[in-house]
Amino acid sequence: PRDKNGSHWVSVDDRSGSMQGKFATLANGVQQALGKLNPQDRFRIYTFNNSAREITGGFVQATVENVTRYAQSVGGLRADGGTNLYAGLRAGLDGLDSDRTSGIALVTDGVANVGITEKREVLNMMAQHYVRLFTFIMGNSANRPLLEAMTEVSNGFAMETSNSDDIPGQLMQATAKIRHAASHAV
Repeated sequence: PRDKNGSHWVSVDDRSGSMQGKFATLANGVQQALGKLNPQDRFRIYTFNNSAREITGGFVQATVENVTRYAQSVGGLRADGGTNLYAGLRAGLDGLDSDRTSGIALVTDGVANVGITEKREVLNMMAQHYVRLFTFIMGNSANRPLLEAMTEVSNGFAMETSNSDDIPGQLMQATAKIRHAASHAV
């Protein structure tokens, strides 16, 4: 059996200054990945730098039009500011709908340097939610121990991402994990 209501995907995207030069790749990858969702799936997008901001204004259906519209909105943003990873994740977690199977795709390149940055605090926040986190790491400066620990707590995965083509395939693996878990839920 499949989750007949569709899945919920929350994309949490790093737009801090260190993403300069990588942001177009991120936006393209997000568009390709969201484009592979089923029409009954829904998504919402948050970006973060010094603080978090929602792009979609709630969950939207994964139609071609919505995917294109919101991916273009992300692509039109400027990369600047610090990296408040905690605020980005907090926004994504707070925006989940408990009625649907959910996953969070985090795309980031770096080290949390604004707001709450302590590993224990971030892991405690993740442990309070039943959601799988899939982290796409762009670049070599990332705090891998933190990012990998976050995904382990949520039974997700972290992977290196060198270009936008890596993101859709990995998101499809993540979607398969989410649907498998939904079909075996009691």
